[in-house]
Amino acid sequence: MFKEIKKEWLFASRSGRLFILIMSFLFLAVLTPIMLKVLIPEIFRMQFPNLSAEDLDLMINASQLTAVGGFLSDLFELGMIIVVFTLCSVMSQEIRDNTLVFPIVSGNKFVHIIAAKITFFGAVLSALTVLAILICYGYSGILFEFEILIQDVLMAGLMQSVYFLFVIANLLMWGAILKRTLPTGFITLVIAYLTQAVGGLFDIHAYLPSGLIDFSTKLQFEFAGIASSLAVTVGLIVVMLIITQLTMKKMEYNIR
Repeated sequence: MFKEIKKEWLFASRSGRLFILIMSFLFLAVLTPIMLKVLIPEIFRMQFPNLSAEDLDLMINASQLTAVGGFLSDLFELGMIIVVFTLCSVMSQEIRDNTLVFPIVSGNKFVHIIAAKITFFGAVLSALTVLAILICYGYSGILFEFEILIQDVLMAGLMQSVYFLFVIANLLMWGAILKRTLPTGFITLVIAYLTQAVGGLFDIHAYLPSGLIDFSTKLQFEFAGIASSLAVTVGLIVVMLIITQLTMKKMEYNIR
């Protein structure tokens, strides 16, 4: 499977997708503490010139906890859009361009192609998530003061990483089914935001993949809730990968 992973690396680096992901994650990691420390206080001073500095501090309530929580929230709300529309073509475009014929005639199995995609892009997003949250943690600690345990930050990063695996599995499955880039991205976004909304509305985050986002954003780690959400997420990832493989097997003769 090493050749398939190398292919994904070349594809991501040459197409600029890897650069987009790296710059986006790092930009969000640095921007959130700066906004809390500089931009938001300045906006409040302009809007409420008569307020004292103490009153402004009470209104903003800026801290490392606020900065890290805001970054994790932005990573889901904004980072999700960036990830989805950057990677929505990793399966659908190859099917439409009929480029999967080359690895197939070379003897590669569909399971290896799928495994290489989710392994490579999952590893990239996991590394970027953990790196970005550590940058936000360190930078916000310098700007304010350190008040969060680093193990909690790492736990939140790992939970978000697993959720991004769920997103990639969606992109692969819907890309194989729809064979269209933009519909694949839009459906994945709808699923991500809908599960978050349903989980919050009915208080069932512990039974949905959105629980990983909810617990990590709040930096609240309830073992039972995390375990159930993690089990559901992993189960859905396995099911979606199986559906992706079965769908691609049905296209085998057409591709050849």
